[in-house]
Amino acid sequence: MIVNRLLTPEEKKISQRNYNCYCAVNGASYMCLGETVMILFAVRLGCPDTVVAILGAMLFFGFLLLPLGKWVTARVGAARSQSDFWVYRNIAALLVAGAAPMSIYGSKNIALGMILAGAFLFYGFRAAGVVMSQPLVGEICSPGEQGSFLSRSWFYFYTCGLLSLFSISVILKFSSSAWTLCFIIVAGALFGFTSAGFLRGIRETGQIRESAGKPMLDGLKPVLQNRVVIRQLVAGMVCNLGVILTVPISMLAIKRGYLVSDTQALLYFLAQLAASVAGTRLLVPFADRFGGRKMTLAGFYGFYIIAFFWIVTPDRFYWPLMVIPFLFCPCGTTIAVTSLQQYFLRSVAKEQQVMASMVIAVGTGVVSGLLGMVCSSTLLKLSAYWSGSAGTLENYRLYFLLVLILLPVMGIFVHRLDKESALPKW
Repeated sequence: MIVNRLLTPEEKKISQRNYNCYCAVNGASYMCLGETVMILFAVRLGCPDTVVAILGAMLFFGFLLLPLGKWVTARVGAARSQSDFWVYRNIAALLVAGAAPMSIYGSKNIALGMILAGAFLFYGFRAAGVVMSQPLVGEICSPGEQGSFLSRSWFYFYTCGLLSLFSISVILKFSSSAWTLCFIIVAGALFGFTSAGFLRGIRETGQIRESAGKPMLDGLKPVLQNRVVIRQLVAGMVCNLGVILTVPISMLAIKRGYLVSDTQALLYFLAQLAASVAGTRLLVPFADRFGGRKMTLAGFYGFYIIAFFWIVTPDRFYWPLMVIPFLFCPCGTTIAVTSLQQYFLRSVAKEQQVMASMVIAVGTGVVSGLLGMVCSSTLLKLSAYWSGSAGTLENYRLYFLLVLILLPVMGIFVHRLDKESALPKW
């Protein structure tokens, strides 16, 4: 809902409440049809490792559709735009679910195409929907409460996701067929349609719509000349690439390397979510004390631990030991990403935030998505060639050794983020 004046404190509270409700229901939705369930679904349908690696990169490559979100926001506003794209996003999830009957009764190649196309549209519409999410949060929060509000929103998301994932694990304990995973994805889409309704209750001024309606070239030049923005852009690419190279392949390694069941695999993802919930609660005091740059670096260092773990992992399966890499996955997926968001809100002038958020989102998403697809697929093929067989534990050990060699080079660009003390005061 757009109002032609500044938001009152009461309207901000109403909007924050709706946003948190959206985050909670969306958390339950996402766990039913997010990357982990999609990976298990693809494995269940017999997709090769390279396809699973591409699925892991789709989360970022989908940002290719982000300019579409700007075009729609210029016409209906940020909250309405995100609500509409959330509906389209969950329709795309139903396309992925349709791969199960197509694989069983039709063509496996068409089913594979449905998974990849559905995943691209799912993440693409998500990207288009959240294009103005940072400026929107900036409108419904005062500057002093942005960090705590973001942390609280992520807490609701992960807490409800945790409950949803636990329920999924119980269901898969009784049946882990492709049909069961198909129905779980459908249930997630229904939750997603519900979450879109809460977005309609968020109130905003017309400033975001006006900013989105400006020609991109008018505001592009000053953003690209802003060194702070460019360094965030590169750091975001590197963090996203770290996620692509480690997080989805960790699930692949435990699923195919140790041949665990779907229920066991989801329980490890459950541990990852629990760590994410804890991370969101701990992030605010640490971010206030150490700043967004240091917290982003701390999150990036988590990739080193994940890669090193899989290099030295034992041949025999010890279920408590396997929790370790999943406890560090949130370092990249939650701590680094959220810290960069907070860093963005503090470092970029309000009049540049719309264009800067678009440049960063498209750049970090599309570039890291493409690099992630190529890099992870290439490293998987190389490690399979050197180990003599794909889908084995030795194959994944070699893969993560190659990743560990790349990480220090990538980390150089995260270190180049400007210190908070050197940032301009807006």
